[in-house]
Amino acid sequence: MDEKSTGNETFLEEKMKAIEEAEEGEVAKPKKALIGLIIGFAILLLLHFGPTLPGLRPTSQSVLGVFLWFITIMITDALPKGIVGFAAPLLIVLFAGIKPGVAFKAFSTDIFFLGAGAFVIAGIMMGTPLGKRIALKIVTGLRSNRVTKIQIGLGLADVAIGSVLPTVSETALFLPVTKSIGTLMKGKEHLPEVKRINTAMLLQTPGLTPVFTGTLILTSHFPNIILAGQLQAQGIYISWIDWFWLNLPLWGLLPIMFWYVFTYFKLWKLEIPGAKEEIPKLKDELGKITFGEIWAVICVGIGLTLWITEGIHGIKSGMVALITATLLFMPWGKISFGKVNKHIMWDTLMLLGGAISLGTILYDVGTVTWLADLIVEPVKGLGLPTLAMMFVLVAALHIARAGVVSAVAMGAAFIPLLIGLAQTLNLNVLPFSLVMTNCLSYAFFLPISITAFLIAWGASGASGWEAIKFGSILSIIANIYVLVVQTAWLALIGYPL
Repeated sequence: MDEKSTGNETFLEEKMKAIEEAEEGEVAKPKKALIGLIIGFAILLLLHFGPTLPGLRPTSQSVLGVFLWFITIMITDALPKGIVGFAAPLLIVLFAGIKPGVAFKAFSTDIFFLGAGAFVIAGIMMGTPLGKRIALKIVTGLRSNRVTKIQIGLGLADVAIGSVLPTVSETALFLPVTKSIGTLMKGKEHLPEVKRINTAMLLQTPGLTPVFTGTLILTSHFPNIILAGQLQAQGIYISWIDWFWLNLPLWGLLPIMFWYVFTYFKLWKLEIPGAKEEIPKLKDELGKITFGEIWAVICVGIGLTLWITEGIHGIKSGMVALITATLLFMPWGKISFGKVNKHIMWDTLMLLGGAISLGTILYDVGTVTWLADLIVEPVKGLGLPTLAMMFVLVAALHIARAGVVSAVAMGAAFIPLLIGLAQTLNLNVLPFSLVMTNCLSYAFFLPISITAFLIAWGASGASGWEAIKFGSILSIIANIYVLVVQTAWLALIGYPL
């Protein structure tokens, strides 16, 4: 036997071993799920029936129990995503005594409708040839089958769009395109490298890039707008250009984020498997573009135009997404809902609604404030140097921030606290509140802490634990960068702490 054949056998053995390990993991899931359920409900019952913690009301403590149940179930993948999404507000009704209309209110919010429209658009891309057609255009336009080059190309388009679209609208636009690129590897999903490629592309393009871009542009991220409004109430006005200048160093986080994703998922030398052979075949199979596909492009174009011009007509992003989704199924478009329906991620949509509900109620009943006060008060008395104190505060506040999936709720809950804290500590309000708010925006410790990341994670099929491992390291990198680099930059341009 020659060296070449031996090498091929070794390669095949490695592939088979990786596939077998993945299958063994699938078999082990029921046991892990049962353990997760037992632990989750044990925590919930202990907090609900146990003595009330100082500073908490019984209702607030029960909601905290539901939150910890939610995290446990998500980490252990004990229940399907859609069931978790319904169960969280249901448990709030049963254990915290919150009225059903309040507990399930998030299922009628603009963000929920935006998610619904985005998933329908993604379903159109997957259920018709349009998605493959766009994916092929991107791959052939970049003249490379290298995964890293494709992701950089998508990322640059993402950044360009981010200047005119809110973060979650950006996610809605890029989710279907990214899902479609995954279809080029159809039939090879069992291969370990294909799983890594699909997971990395979905977590990065619709999940991470909109968030990393959103902090740079005043109008692209809700906490930016909330902070600018709160600072104006303090007599500090920040224009669109001012915001860009103050946050200039954050552009450096974009290449760091790309490097991290490529390294974590080991993508540096990977190409889309079989692309050289498959792409010409796929082009031939697709044939000429149909009127239905043209109509879909027109509808998405209408949606994009309405998103960009929201300040003129006042139609919210979620309603725009639903308008787009409705237009797609007009009779003349000849798009079959039956074919599209199986590609719509209804389970992730339900999880999104449940996560938003839980985060909103955590804030409304005072649990988030209790956690924040519990963390902040001891830190204030430690007598640490300012930067060291900020490191401790950021680490601690991320615990309280963990369950707040809505960017609006995060801003509403924490920005007044941060401004008040700066004044208490006799620190410069602008740099302190800006740096701390930016740190809380880079919150990927749990996939439910950022709406865009939650949607991307749900689409990727990655386990909750895998998302936590991946996101935690990235969160630490981003937070250290903001605390060190942006603080130094603000001091350099005249805004010392």
